[in-house]
Amino acid sequence: MEPLKVKIFSDCTYYINPSNEQRINAWLAVHPDIDIVNILQSESMIPRGDQAIERNLSISIFYR
Repeated sequence: MEPLKVKIFSDCTYYINPSNEQRINAWLAVHPDIDIVNILQSESMIPRGDQAIERNLSISIFYR
């Protein structure tokens, strides 16, 4: 059995955007033969100054 690996996609931004989605889809297209075991998502928000909110979205893909 192949060893378990992880690929982490993380994005910090003041805007809601699909950059993680695009990066994950591009990565999956290059690795069509992987076996995804689990996917975890973590989100956080931090207020910064003049009511700006910094968003952090991390997606971890565990695969073989």
